[in-house]
Amino acid sequence: MRLALACLMTLPAAGFAETFTLRSDPRAVTVYADAGKVTREITAQLPAGRHEVILPGLPRTLQPELLRVSLDGATLGSTQFRGDAVAPQPAADSARIEAAKDRIKAAENALQDLDDRVAEAELAGQAAQATAKFLGALGDNEGLPTDVASLRALAQMIGSETLAAERVALGAAQEARTINAQREDLEQALKDARAALAALTPPPEKTAQLTLGLTAKEAGEVTISLTYVVGASWSPVYDVYLSGDTLDLQRGAMVQQWSGEVWTDVDLSLSTFALDTRTAPREVFPIPLRITDKTEPVPKVFSRAVGADMATAEPLIEAPVIAEEAARASFDGPGVAYVVANPVSVASDVDAVRVALGTLNFTARRFARAAPRYDSTAFLMAEFTNTTQEPLLASREAALYLDNTLIGRSGFEPVPAGARTDLPFGAIEDLRLTYRVLRESEGDQGIINRSNAKSETVRMNIENIGTRDWDVEVQAAVPYAVQDDLEISWSAEPAPDARNIKDRRGVLQWNASVQAGATASIRLRTDLKWPEGKILR
Repeated sequence: MRLALACLMTLPAAGFAETFTLRSDPRAVTVYADAGKVTREITAQLPAGRHEVILPGLPRTLQPELLRVSLDGATLGSTQFRGDAVAPQPAADSARIEAAKDRIKAAENALQDLDDRVAEAELAGQAAQATAKFLGALGDNEGLPTDVASLRALAQMIGSETLAAERVALGAAQEARTINAQREDLEQALKDARAALAALTPPPEKTAQLTLGLTAKEAGEVTISLTYVVGASWSPVYDVYLSGDTLDLQRGAMVQQWSGEVWTDVDLSLSTFALDTRTAPREVFPIPLRITDKTEPVPKVFSRAVGADMATAEPLIEAPVIAEEAARASFDGPGVAYVVANPVSVASDVDAVRVALGTLNFTARRFARAAPRYDSTAFLMAEFTNTTQEPLLASREAALYLDNTLIGRSGFEPVPAGARTDLPFGAIEDLRLTYRVLRESEGDQGIINRSNAKSETVRMNIENIGTRDWDVEVQAAVPYAVQDDLEISWSAEPAPDARNIKDRRGVLQWNASVQAGATASIRLRTDLKWPEGKILR
């Protein structure tokens, strides 16, 4: 097994033959859209009998109600979860800790020696100053000799001794200053030594702890498996490379977790399933309707649902509920699952880690798409079919590369297996677009029945100034009426090849082939008519 195991014998608890403390690390992780399921597996040699097994070092963020335990080689009796336990500390210090303590002791001894030397120098200076003061006072005493020779000799002696004492005092002060100059380095050395020890012996952190009561019928190997749920998430990312008619889709996943534990070299799986997704459909209630006289107040309609508050009014017509669904599996289960080939390490509360999920290759059709009313150039598009047996998941951001050059980023819509989609790859400067209003009129029409009317004729040009031919999808929109009194008609030359593109009412599309150096033109006329006294909005 990859898992390192430490088994420490402690004093047996009451009612148990022996107590064991088993340590483990996360071995396998499945990250869902909104959570992470962590698996730990611990194997130990246990004697026969009833034992207490302590499993420390679990993350405090785990959800106890979703904690599951399974045993192989023993039967489980009781479980006890504690969310604020302190992990057992080793009985003896390691060699590195002992070395750090020795550094601290050496630095403290060096500082003490320095202080002793400073004190000795200061005492010598004080004694010299006292001697000089005494000699100075000696000349003021009564009873001094009266003859000149004796006085001269006494004065010479006092002066000589005072000078010597002052020199000793000065030397002692200088020595004290020199010694004190070394204090800064010694104090820094002591600070560094204490910091090194603190790094090796951080204060024990409170973690979650699980205590199991189990019974082994016979001595042998016992395997304990733990699964629990913590905070984590992942999202798909793509790097899309277009070269010629080949489109390479490099898939990846951004994984992050905030469990408080470190995932080191775990077997990682990614699932589109969301653990907090509703597992049952919403209940459908009847919608009673009635008509009344305009003067009669509309009665309130109350819910009769079981468990509902009878004083809470239901709306006359239910508002629609929009719910996000997990991606459906194209192969197995209620979602798509990816198994990462190599072990992955993910720390807690840091930036997301990108994990590679492999590259898919497709054949793409290159063409141009143009919206002359809004843009001055057409844009390169690459259309491809998802020929895999799995869906391509949606992503908020995909990096787009044209001939290995990053040209921008785009959202990535989900693509079911077998479905067709297209991606944009930047502006085509060789395709220039113009949108010109040729005629616009507005006024009254009719002799008996008066109405307002408006007419507009526009021309859209696609000019190819490049050296290659282009297939261009030209899109434009015509207005549509939502009232019978508003009459709208339109005509186009040439006629559009498709209408209501992507179920968008009034959006037209022309499929044009624009040769190098040529220009394609489209004329579009729109006529509107509405009753007098109404305003067109």
